[in-house]
Amino acid sequence: MVDAGPLVRPFALRAGSPAAAPAGRPRRGGVPDVLAAVRTADLGDADREPAPEIVAILRACTAPRRVADLAADLGMPLNLLRHLTGELIAEGRLLPEHPCGPPRPERGTDILTRVLEGLRSL
Repeated sequence: MVDAGPLVRPFALRAGSPAAAPAGRPRRGGVPDVLAAVRTADLGDADREPAPEIVAILRACTAPRRVADLAADLGMPLNLLRHLTGELIAEGRLLPEHPCGPPRPERGTDILTRVLEGLRSL
């Protein structure tokens, strides 16, 4: 097999559409933010993947990683990595993570009350 190198355009890596979600995994969608963290759902998926870019992403995300850091470490363009991670999330192969723990549910009035109290204390 001959390496195509820079002749292959980034959008051609995944043929434009994500595969169906594996059985038992919910389908999620959307392109993650550059500061979003993702982790691999099942590292065994990397063994069956023919695209080396996808294998690199799956292996690099055994622990939660931010998308921007992942792009820098793998040497991939950020927009390409956002697209690929979005497709891998949609397929259920990557899971979105909250690096600081799950978000706390707060009502809007609680936040406004705390802001008002902070302003009054000034």
